[in-house]
Amino acid sequence: MSCGKQRESISCRDANTIKDEFVAFTAITTNGNALTNNPIKYDIIVTNVGKAYSSTSGIFHAPITGIYSISFSIMGQPNNSIHGNLYHNGKQIIRIYTKGDNRHEVASQTVYLKLVKRDEVWIQGTAGKKLWTSERYNQFSGALVRSGDFTN
Repeated sequence: MSCGKQRESISCRDANTIKDEFVAFTAITTNGNALTNNPIKYDIIVTNVGKAYSSTSGIFHAPITGIYSISFSIMGQPNNSIHGNLYHNGKQIIRIYTKGDNRHEVASQTVYLKLVKRDEVWIQGTAGKKLWTSERYNQFSGALVRSGDFTN
């Protein structure tokens, strides 16, 4: 598409500045051990375009500055209350909760975050509690929605 002076538009201007960059990951945890005060390690990588999620640390490192969609879900053992906390550079952003009450409950959340290159995002659960990992309910996902500096 040619961007002439008479056809100047936002999409036409952006076509000349946006790079073909994409980042996306989804990972699932099979760790049924008691949670600690560290990031949950999601060890089954479903997708890791851009190689920004580390299954050894449980941390997503933003490779590009921009807006990201981040989601996660947790399912605890029955009668096992668990908080799932999303952290961005060590600051808690959002918390989800599942109580169980003699059944399995799943809690999930999606947020959009402004991340700067090298920012860190991870999920942490209630120390000492256990996730239900017999099925693949506990996931952590993220995707770059749009690159750029959105500080305004």
